[in-house]
Amino acid sequence: MARAPKEKTKSRKTESGWVPPASVRAALEKLAGGRVLITSHSLADTDAVASGLALARFLGPQAVFALPDRANSEARRLLGPQMAWMPPFSTARSQFPAAPLILLDCNDPGLLPQLSSKSKILLLIDHHAVSSGSRRARHEWVEPEAASCSELVAALIARPAPDAARFLIWGLLSDSAHLVRAGPRTLRSLAALLERADGSYEEIRSQLRHPPSLQSRAAVLEGLRQVSWNVQREWLVACAEVSSHESHVAEALVGAGADAAFAGTADKKGARISARIRPGLSSSIDLPALMNAGGRFLGGTGGGHPAAAGAGGPRGEKLPQALALARRLLAQNES
Repeated sequence: MARAPKEKTKSRKTESGWVPPASVRAALEKLAGGRVLITSHSLADTDAVASGLALARFLGPQAVFALPDRANSEARRLLGPQMAWMPPFSTARSQFPAAPLILLDCNDPGLLPQLSSKSKILLLIDHHAVSSGSRRARHEWVEPEAASCSELVAALIARPAPDAARFLIWGLLSDSAHLVRAGPRTLRSLAALLERADGSYEEIRSQLRHPPSLQSRAAVLEGLRQVSWNVQREWLVACAEVSSHESHVAEALVGAGADAAFAGTADKKGARISARIRPGLSSSIDLPALMNAGGRFLGGTGGGHPAAAGAGGPRGEKLPQALALARRLLAQNES
C-alpha cells in the first residue's frame, strides 16, 4: 500500500487569499490566552504596527506588543492612540523573560536591536525573503509574494474585529504602495478585510492620504538633483546618494521613469540602500538577492520583496562602492 504523502509545511493559496502552514496555525493556537511577547523592527512602519496590534488582540489580554523604539510618523499618526499602552521592548522583556517570542515583518538582524544573537524566536511571520544572515524561528511563515505582513496576520486571525480589520487594511495599503505592488492574493485579502471593517474602502483609504513631510519632499528633490543614470540591458538605471529618506527617493526615481533605482544614505551608524524596480521586471531581476550581496559588502544584511528591497550595514564609508556594486550586479543578474 502506498504511503500517504507528508503534509507540506509551505503555505497554500486559495481563491480567498493566503492559508498559513498548519504548523504555524497550531503554534499560534497554543499561544492563545497565555503570556506572549510580540515585536517587530526598529522604526516600525504602519504594516508592522497594524500587524502587531491585531495579533496581540487576537491572542488575548496577556499578549504584549512591544517595539525597540518609536514607530514611524505614519504609524504614529494612524495608530497612536492604540500604541499609547505599549511598553518599550526592554521593559516588556524584563517583566516577562520567559514569554514566548513572536517576530513580525522583519528577519534582518540589523533592524532588530532588541534581540541578541541568543534570543530564541518561537514564531516568525514575514513577507521579506530570508537570506543566510536572517533571524530564524522554530516556526516560520515567510511569504515574499505577499505585499504586506498585515495580509498574513489577517489570514491567521480569519475574523478580525472591525477596528482591527481597519488597522490591517492600513498596513496592507501602506506596504503595497496603495496596491501598486499588489498581486491577486493581496487583493483577495483586502476584499476579505473590507467585509469585516468598520468603514468603506474610500473612507479607510482616505485616512492614509497625507502630504509627505517637508523633509521627505526635500530629500526627493535632492535625489533628483544628484541622480546619475545609465542604460544596462535596455533598462534605465538611476542611482543617487542622499542625506535621508532613501526609500522615498528610490520610489520617486522609478516614478520618474527609471526601470531600476538605487538610493543610498550614510551616517555615523553606517549605510542604507533602498532599491526599487518596475514590478514587471521582477521575473528578470532577483532584487532581494542583489540587496543581500550589497548588505554583505556593507558589513550587514539585505533583502526584501521582488520589486522593493534594501540593504544596510555599519561600513558607511563604503556606500559609493556599494551603489556601484549594485549596478554591476544588476547588469549580470538573471532571476
